[in-house]
Amino acid sequence: MARTTFSGPVASDNGFITDITNTSTGSSTFNASITSVTMTGVGGTGGRTLFEMDTNVALGSFSNALKAQVTYGAAGRTTGLGSAFVAELTLSAGTTSGTYAPVEIELNAPASASTGTRTSFIYASTQGANVAAVDTNGVFLNLQGLTAGAGKMLVAGSTLGTAYGGLRVRVGGANYWVPLYAAEPS
Repeated sequence: MARTTFSGPVASDNGFITDITNTSTGSSTFNASITSVTMTGVGGTGGRTLFEMDTNVALGSFSNALKAQVTYGAAGRTTGLGSAFVAELTLSAGTTSGTYAPVEIELNAPASASTGTRTSFIYASTQGANVAAVDTNGVFLNLQGLTAGAGKMLVAGSTLGTAYGGLRVRVGGANYWVPLYAAEPS
């Protein structure tokens, strides 16, 4: 493996490996890599780092364009919130039009698309020797920072409106329906 210091665009036919050990004790945030893009053209689009994987063959048991992974050792932990991936979006006084979301999920299905065995917008699973601990102590969604009230994102109430329909979700090997109501609870 060759080591080099470079500037300018670089391409590799054999990939890149970055191996860094950091001994920071928390006085500052350590970033192994920083990509900073400042867009100044009105009407510009993009501004991202693109991770793309293309294939025209049957791959094996998994395939991903990007993977975020954190492994805690026997004494490893985070005193606050630990996550393998964070998507953070900061709104401003200028975000008066448009749609904003920290995570955008697009499942593209061109004319020749097949949905395979089971296709979904989100796939969540747990595995390991102590799945029972997650079953007992975990929650599916941890939503913080909202205050319940009429007309808000979170509304408390036991009287439900007229049923509109439902969203199909899969739990284990069975489909279930999360009900949707045409009016907020009261």
